[in-house]
Amino acid sequence: MCGIFVAFNHNGIAHLPARRLRAAIAKVGHRGPDNLGYFAQEACFLGHTRLTILDLDAVSNQPFRFGDLSLTYNGEVFNYQELREELRALGHSFETESDTEVVIHAFAEWGVESFSRLNGMWALAIYDAARRELVVSRDRFGQKPLFLSKAGDDVFFASEFQELAGLVANDIDFELIQMFLKEGTYEGDGRTFLASVQEFPKAHYLRISTDGAWESKPYWRYPVGKIERTTPDTLAAFSDLLSDAVRLRLRSDVPFGLLVSGGVDSTLVAAYARQHSGGDKPIPAFTFSSRDAHDEREFAEAVAERLNLDLHVRYQEQEPSEYKARLAALVRHLGRGHSSPAIVSVDYLYESVGANGVRVALDGQGADELLAGYKNYFVLVIPWYLMRGQFRQAWLAFKDQLHFGFVSSVLLFLRNNLPPSLRKVMRYVYGYEPLFRHYRGNATPRWMEAKPVPAHANLLNRHLIWHHNLGLENLLYYGDIVAMRSSVENRSPFMDHRLVEFAFRHDDKLKLNDAIDKYVLRNSAAYEPFRDVLERDKVGFSSDIRPATKASMIADLRRSPILDWPIFSDRMRAFVTSEEPKRSKYERFLFRLYQVHLWNEIFIERTEESIPSPPQL
Repeated sequence: MCGIFVAFNHNGIAHLPARRLRAAIAKVGHRGPDNLGYFAQEACFLGHTRLTILDLDAVSNQPFRFGDLSLTYNGEVFNYQELREELRALGHSFETESDTEVVIHAFAEWGVESFSRLNGMWALAIYDAARRELVVSRDRFGQKPLFLSKAGDDVFFASEFQELAGLVANDIDFELIQMFLKEGTYEGDGRTFLASVQEFPKAHYLRISTDGAWESKPYWRYPVGKIERTTPDTLAAFSDLLSDAVRLRLRSDVPFGLLVSGGVDSTLVAAYARQHSGGDKPIPAFTFSSRDAHDEREFAEAVAERLNLDLHVRYQEQEPSEYKARLAALVRHLGRGHSSPAIVSVDYLYESVGANGVRVALDGQGADELLAGYKNYFVLVIPWYLMRGQFRQAWLAFKDQLHFGFVSSVLLFLRNNLPPSLRKVMRYVYGYEPLFRHYRGNATPRWMEAKPVPAHANLLNRHLIWHHNLGLENLLYYGDIVAMRSSVENRSPFMDHRLVEFAFRHDDKLKLNDAIDKYVLRNSAAYEPFRDVLERDKVGFSSDIRPATKASMIADLRRSPILDWPIFSDRMRAFVTSEEPKRSKYERFLFRLYQVHLWNEIFIERTEESIPSPPQL
């Protein structure tokens, strides 16, 4: 897990001054505090900051060279040991114990076809000096961030938005910012808050050369074809795959830890980690306590006691100036805002992980989107069951929704799935829409087009694939950014592509059956010892903003230059100067608006030096 910065010129000429390129990669030193390295040759500059996880020796520092190839690489390839043996059989020899060397040898052997062989998460660039071409690739699900920008004949790639912001024009994408503020989600389709910076599409590679050639292709897609029936053998096979995904993600030459909430996903990951780690030594584990009615600390403690985990509990302090400074730091690393205040709580949690000397943390991210873990999915499947004559399944799902809260489920489902015109009506009901002008910006040209998600024959799978592809993007992105802010690598076994392909090749009973969500997990042997802890209603992550902090944020907004932006109506200034923003119904909106204010200060007004950094543990 590291940070990268790449500059390449189509005409094969010298780039910007070296000091500016080196300054760009230095901005992400937190992603790799152990080494800062450069490679520069004619048209190509590669920068790298290293967080040592595998093979701690300096011989594995990057950029890494093999023959005419030079690699800068952020991420981990978990099946590197198996690939190394395969390459050795083909005549390759290795000088390190790192996955980095395996990646560059795999590319030397198989070219761009090597990417489909990798089981892991990555954003990488490989320069071929003999061919004078650059190949850039990103992992299947976008677990590792990668941004792209063009300035004339120069093309730049970076792990974080902030590396590029100082090299390109301040062309604010007002339309996207307005969409973020209105919708409460970030679905930019590759766009960012600056029109000149875009996200590199996941599951793609790009090949560019000094003669101006540009080739972009996907190397992986979600599975299509016949849906297989779920049987007892299917459930066992999925459990075996999950166990192996955890096993691979325990490969590390530095201490690892676990994020545990006392919920199904993180508990099973922890159980398999205990099984594969061997011995009785306590495993460091971390949980967040909200100290309110939604606090799940007691469940995390119960899991920790049974698995012999050394549990660290983190709380969230919230003195206004400290909260705002922490949020400003997050916005600087994100390069945009985030929809939920939970990101601040997660930042506290990862800060605790890093402060305890743990550099690798396994979590349960991705299980809900893969296995229908959100209760509002039942709103979709009830009519589907009825149309297929599965009346018992429909009745059980309906009863479950009554217990969970049928109206709240329907509203949540509609908010996420209604067309834009009807979502606009809902914004009028909530009172957001009058705060905005009708604004339509010029469409930002896409330099790389992501291929659409294929339609699937199974209704539930099609819906889950849509959420896995789009809804998971924000969670994966902020998960990486927040973890790396504390120099911690987060690993998510449920994101193993073998599990994803397996789940979407099978029918709905793998995910939902007899109104039981995550059916395959709840019927695994690893689940049984924790059934008494896990058989409860799902509780969302609780992270409130206290009144004093809200008041301080509102005071800043009243003086903010963003109120003069063309996306806001005159009512926005009146709204900010009223008492309305203090109401709980506007808490999420206030949170988003304040982050846009911070983003403007950091990247447009360039006042980030005046924003203090949060105190360290």
